[in-house]
Amino acid sequence: MQKSLDIFKAEPKSVYDVLCDTSKMGFYMPAYQRPYSWEEAHINDLFTDCDNVFRNLLESPDAIIFLGSILTVEDNEAKTIFPLNKKQQPSDIRLVIDGQQRLTTLTLILVALNERLRLHLSNLKKLIDKEECEEIKDSLEVLKEIISELITDTSNTVIQTAADHPLYKSFPKIIRSQVDCWGKDEKKAVYNSPIAELLITYQKHVLECEANGKFIGLDRSRLSVGSKRVSENLKTILKLLVEGIERGFQLKGSDQEKLTIDDLLNVKTLEHCLDFPIDEELKAAVTSNVKVPPMIFITAFSKFLLHRVCLTYVEVNNESYAFDMFEALNTTGEPLTAIETFVPKVIEHIGKKRDKSPEEADEAIAVLKSITERFEKLIVTKEKNDKTKALILAFVRAYEGKVKVTHLRDQRKAMLESYEKTTNTSRDDYLNYLATSAEFLFDHWQANDAHTESLVRTTDLSLANLCLRYLVDIKHDIVQPLLIQFILQDKKYEEVATEASSFFEVLKAITAFSVLWRAMSGGADGIDGVYKKLHEKGFEVCGEFNNAYILKESTLSSSEFNVDSIKAFFRQELESKITTKESPKEASFEQWLDICSKQPLLTKQKSIKFLLLAGFHGVKLLGENFERSDEKKTQFLTTTMWDILSKKGRIKKVYAGGEQWTDPTIADPEVFNKLGNVLVDPRDSISTNDKWVDIKQSLLAALANDSIEQLDKLVNDFSELSEESKLHTSILLLESKFEEITYSEEWDKRAIDERTHLLLANAWENLYSWLN
Repeated sequence: MQKSLDIFKAEPKSVYDVLCDTSKMGFYMPAYQRPYSWEEAHINDLFTDCDNVFRNLLESPDAIIFLGSILTVEDNEAKTIFPLNKKQQPSDIRLVIDGQQRLTTLTLILVALNERLRLHLSNLKKLIDKEECEEIKDSLEVLKEIISELITDTSNTVIQTAADHPLYKSFPKIIRSQVDCWGKDEKKAVYNSPIAELLITYQKHVLECEANGKFIGLDRSRLSVGSKRVSENLKTILKLLVEGIERGFQLKGSDQEKLTIDDLLNVKTLEHCLDFPIDEELKAAVTSNVKVPPMIFITAFSKFLLHRVCLTYVEVNNESYAFDMFEALNTTGEPLTAIETFVPKVIEHIGKKRDKSPEEADEAIAVLKSITERFEKLIVTKEKNDKTKALILAFVRAYEGKVKVTHLRDQRKAMLESYEKTTNTSRDDYLNYLATSAEFLFDHWQANDAHTESLVRTTDLSLANLCLRYLVDIKHDIVQPLLIQFILQDKKYEEVATEASSFFEVLKAITAFSVLWRAMSGGADGIDGVYKKLHEKGFEVCGEFNNAYILKESTLSSSEFNVDSIKAFFRQELESKITTKESPKEASFEQWLDICSKQPLLTKQKSIKFLLLAGFHGVKLLGENFERSDEKKTQFLTTTMWDILSKKGRIKKVYAGGEQWTDPTIADPEVFNKLGNVLVDPRDSISTNDKWVDIKQSLLAALANDSIEQLDKLVNDFSELSEESKLHTSILLLESKFEEITYSEEWDKRAIDERTHLLLANAWENLYSWLN
């Protein structure tokens, strides 16, 4: 049995243990790690905590600060490093999963302390040379040794190697994937991330000062604009050290009294906990020279930071466990999404192909960025997590057939496993498929107004938009993988937005199948299982399933993804569902009509909007009879009509309760909740609580509107009208449908049943044609 200790180890470590004890450990920030973001307020809080705990240390040896956790994974084989110069990396590498913000900030403090200590050492050497009192001189010599030791410790922000180059033999201890690369000469070493740039720039500055024989403070203007946050924070830290710590821990905004050397004199905890005793001889040096107290305070603070500021250092043996651990430890930060943890695997693959084909590698990086940049623009954590989950659900089902993403770990596992199972040659396809999936979801499905622009011809746009908005409106996300598969097919064979587009035909088929299926129950009624079967097993022919609808190892050919086969599959599933409803009728259409005509569809108005439009579409009243028509004024399957029906209160009931009507059976909910009792009214004035005679008069008044006489001309010019005119015309078309209600002398059960059959039969005729 594997023990938990074999999976991870966790122990408290001081700042010295983590950053200064060994000069051979390098920390690697994966690409998914967010940019350094600590602000001045965070740094002020950290220094305030240090101030308070340092004062406590003067009284108690138990005083210590736990700053948080550092979570790492060992990668001494450099498997996650990109780009990589072989044999030019630290021998001990730790992939940082959590804690990069505090690790970076602590490194900045070490750089600032190193600069201040070097400046004080120069002054201290001068004081020693001038000092005549041997006892004071001895105490200053001891202080010089301690400061020199601290300079060595705080210099370990770089890793010294045996290389010849004076500068590049020093590896910055922290670098970032993609933008940095450890190297032992100026041609191979690349340090463009803010923290790596600072570390190499400071190291160069130290070498220049040593060559000149005089140390001065770093000119931060040498850093690039991209390092502004690091530069500003370094400035803040230096100010806190100079104006606060070195003046007796007198931090701005603190209500603590300024410390004096007497407060530190002969304090046992400074000797036992920090190995920095302050005795009478050192106090005498303070009395003789005002430059000494700042040296003592900064030395005491440096010792305190290195040895009494601690982190919970967690080392895990693989990334999967590391992310689980990260979520358990990280109660305040944002958990890394599956896309963010997926990126390094892609970069690793791209890195391997760069030597053979730099152009292809650059193209792959561009594709990857097209995906990641979409998520980087999202600020709200919930939105980012929701959109990540949606993409993984859609894409992995489209690619693999099955997907389970109940938890965040499931999402990461689904992405990583599906990618790692692919061959190297198909990983480029995988990335392109993922980019197309993200484009469809972000730019089309999840747009403020879902649309198919650029995916279908202009002449098909209104109907295609209507279909997509219906699917989005009912949250029918399970259809996304199938739509993505046919978008990819169109792209491969350059049939996007052409007459040959498979996507448009499949979109209509999906919509028709959904509307006809849901009409039998008013809800989903197990429809998701149809799509799961399609992607996991495929079509059932003669009791056997053919190939599942998945992208993995697919050529996207019409033999694999076939529109006619999809339509046949939907017809088969629809007929199978109709059979389960056990209607006494014989043919599928009559059975469906019988089943749906008994459903209380008006209790679920949101789900019947498309069914209503399909019922109105392509039919007109002649006298007391209806006939099919292709006239433009019978066209109701448009996005403008959808927008009208989507407004609150547009779908009403002719009879909605209230006073007794002539036919008492109309008061039965099983009667008045049928589709035939629907009233689509685009106006706000009508009330459905009145008697039928009053409602009828109101509808007749609408029919008498002179504008209705202009309908023929308006609908003929519909495509050329402004959006406002299209809305007005659509309202008139809906009002013209009132005639179909008012022909009845009295609204009763017979009228409702007849109209229910009419609307349903017409909807079937319109929609079932999309499945043929």
